[in-house]
Amino acid sequence: MVRPHWIILAGIALAVVLSGCGLIRGSSQVSVPQSSTSGDPGAAGERDLEMVTLLPRDAIPAIDNPQFLDVEAADQEYAPDEEVLGIFFDDEARAYSVPLLSGNEIVNDTVAGRKIAVTW
Repeated sequence: MVRPHWIILAGIALAVVLSGCGLIRGSSQVSVPQSSTSGDPGAAGERDLEMVTLLPRDAIPAIDNPQFLDVEAADQEYAPDEEVLGIFFDDEARAYSVPLLSGNEIVNDTVAGRKIAVTW
């Protein structure tokens, strides 16, 4: 079983490799305020940082119309310590696997007749 923190580290490693290969889609300059060490908010300066975009817009597909397992099947499929993001609304419950969300980031679902977007 792959632990979620290993998935995050693998994603960071991939980002570093892609940026080194020149596969960066775009970049822009942003100014970020620096904190003041004097305690005077007016003494804080700004520093320029470059914002880098590694993936194009909509490169990670959302999960639409997700399919769910019943409790018995989920117990067979997932480890007892699997991290999930859960929702309970109007007597309906859902559990979304965090490792699965790490690869897709958004699930478009309907719970108790209401459309929701689960994001990670």
